[in-house]
Amino acid sequence: MRNWIYIFVLTLYGCGMPNTYYSTTDDYVVGLRWHDRGDYEKAAKYWDPLVQKEDCDAEYQVGTLYFLGRAKPQNNEKAITLWRKAANGNQQRAQWALGDLYYHKKEITFHGCKDCEIKQDLVAALFWYKLFEKSAKYEGEKKYITYILPLITADMNTNQIKAATEKANSWVPTPKDCGARNLW
Repeated sequence: MRNWIYIFVLTLYGCGMPNTYYSTTDDYVVGLRWHDRGDYEKAAKYWDPLVQKEDCDAEYQVGTLYFLGRAKPQNNEKAITLWRKAANGNQQRAQWALGDLYYHKKEITFHGCKDCEIKQDLVAALFWYKLFEKSAKYEGEKKYITYILPLITADMNTNQIKAATEKANSWVPTPKDCGARNLW
């Protein structure tokens, strides 16, 4: 009897807790769970229709599939286009990815790309990192931004830092804030 109660509670929790990693009704989350299991094809099947609906979380994830060549042909241009769209809508991980790509420090950044045709631009990198700092939701994201900000600002002069900070402070999501999910 206890096992049935346990199964019922877990089922109720999964079905009754939308906007969590355990949601059974959010196609983004279902795709995320397939992704975590290594089935990128199934994840893409859930995310592709969401990209068509301008879901910024799905845009970031499908961009990552293109970037890594998983379930999609490796295509940096498509990845960056999707990341830029998601980042402009205030998707935190897309902002992080663009910050890394503009910083060009493969030995210390998470996202690195030698064939992306993005030139190092410390002002653009700090701009994206500042936005990421504002929108970071999870502990790992917050640790990363705490790690990376002192490194990039050490490479910049005062005018560069000021320009990036002013741009970040006046930035507004376009066309609107996409409402990136907070799954925990």
